[in-house]
Amino acid sequence: MSSGVSLEYAPGAPVRRRKRNRRIVFLLVLLGVLGIASWLKTQQPKFAPQLSKLEAVEGWIGIAGLVWGVIILLQWLQVASFVLRYAFVTGLVSLLMVLVVLTLSLILAMPQLRTLTGNNAFVGNIAQFTAKLAPFKMILGLACLFFALYSLVMTSGVRTL
Repeated sequence: MSSGVSLEYAPGAPVRRRKRNRRIVFLLVLLGVLGIASWLKTQQPKFAPQLSKLEAVEGWIGIAGLVWGVIILLQWLQVASFVLRYAFVTGLVSLLMVLVVLTLSLILAMPQLRTLTGNNAFVGNIAQFTAKLAPFKMILGLACLFFALYSLVMTSGVRTL
């Protein structure tokens, strides 16, 4: 039974949306930095100690990215028909962002997932799939950084893109 009141415009809804967007941007930046960490270490050796500290928890960041990516994907699927009908390009960009987050998160989380679940057939198959995706880690990291910038621009009210 619906009361006819849209929760989109309920008090506090814009604040919740901004907080969610901040979390997404933060996750995108973390995943992006971890994706390009090996390249950053070779280009800027002075960043190596800080990157090493971040790489120590990359498995957990990857698991968080997987969970958050699945949540975002489920949210996207709920509104897919509407978004693809009225905002086709934005819908495709957001779907691509979710797929990039899930892919890079899986690459980063795989060692931690193996530790947590052990070596069974399912994890072995996922590990083989992840090994095929590993060469694209830096490209996915750059894509995450691009999507973080894109999300910041799109949520700041600037609609020039």
